[in-house]
Amino acid sequence: MPVSSSAATAAGRRRAGAGSRGSSPARPKSTRKPPTKRTPRARATARSRGPSRFELASWRTRLILVAVVAGALAITYFAWFRHSSFVAVERVKVEGVSATDRGRVTAALTDAAKGMSTLDVDTGKLASAVSGFPTVASVTANPSFPHGLTVNVVERTPVLVASDGDRRVPVAADGSLLPGVDVGGSNLPVLKVDPLPSEGRLGGEALDETHVVAAAPKALAPLIEGIESTHAYGTVVTLHPGIDLRFGSPSKSTQKWAAAAAVLADPKVTSLGYVDVRVPSRPAIGG
Repeated sequence: MPVSSSAATAAGRRRAGAGSRGSSPARPKSTRKPPTKRTPRARATARSRGPSRFELASWRTRLILVAVVAGALAITYFAWFRHSSFVAVERVKVEGVSATDRGRVTAALTDAAKGMSTLDVDTGKLASAVSGFPTVASVTANPSFPHGLTVNVVERTPVLVASDGDRRVPVAADGSLLPGVDVGGSNLPVLKVDPLPSEGRLGGEALDETHVVAAAPKALAPLIEGIESTHAYGTVVTLHPGIDLRFGSPSKSTQKWAAAAAVLADPKVTSLGYVDVRVPSRPAIGG
């Protein structure tokens, strides 16, 4: 059956069109996404995540600088304030002085303290102010803010009296002579010293004997009748009624006195002429 030319022409165009579409290469799709616009909500979320590392480092640097400046100002202010008139010592109270030179000791300590503040008390300066008084062993200070200061004095107390036949001077446990101390009415043992120094401290055998006497228990000290140094037994202390305690050297005097006291208190010992405590762990006795 014959085909009309118009139909053939239309069919040909369709075939041509289909062929041309099949022969042309497909265009690749792009993988790049178009830029997205940040919404206000997204920007708020980013801000809520906190400052960046750079911002943190900057803040840390500022804080360190502020701390350094504040510390320097505080140190400067305190250094000025602790020596200012707001805390200057104005009232001085001296306690613990009983020697005859009490007035001079008190005056020396008061004068030294008046140049201080309650925030800067110089104990060494106070001690130096009374170093010339043999009765003063040590001093301590207790400030009372803002203007008060109490100075406590520890005195040397006499343990015996040193005598050369003409002079009698009290002596402390460390051998210091205490010419300003009144020992009238006391029952202190007498140590014969020749020559007797005019000031300062005893030395040699006299100092050894003083150390032994200073260690005596309170119950036995009043019984001391004499002290001497011997070649054979070292320091010998004579107790009433004529019992010799042989100490040897002054070392371990406290232990030696304890050993002697134990022997003297023993009811089994009925006759006693001496107690040798040169070796305190093994005392020896004789009639």
